[in-house]
Amino acid sequence: MAAGLLSEDDVVRSVMAHLKAGGWTIESFALSHQHGDDIVAVRGMEKLLVEAKGEGSSRVGSRRHGLAFNRNQVRTHVSVAVVRAMQVVSSAHAAAAIALPSNVLHRSEVTRIAVALRMIGVQVFWVAADGSVELQA
Repeated sequence: MAAGLLSEDDVVRSVMAHLKAGGWTIESFALSHQHGDDIVAVRGMEKLLVEAKGEGSSRVGSRRHGLAFNRNQVRTHVSVAVVRAMQVVSSAHAAAAIALPSNVLHRSEVTRIAVALRMIGVQVFWVAADGSVELQA
């Protein structure tokens, strides 16, 4: 973990470690500068696609580099992650999850849609500043 904000790469790496500890094999992953699904994991006949988001801009040179996302930016990033998860659910070829920093703004946004996420089977992984991961019940 880098000091400060959790980057998308931090979230991806933490969730991959959590999944591996749970018996999953990482089939592929994409860090923030790469294209593709953030995490594709398999366990037996199960397949899981995870869309991850970070806590702030990790793009060096951007105006907001090193700053935490504000409420509107968090809402947008959560929305993008949820839409990707819904696409995965709609395709019926894998289970879907989103992985987010465990902070007040991200938790607030997910709380507003938690019932709907459960109804469609989208899991939520919360990543703490120390890299620990909690699967939302």
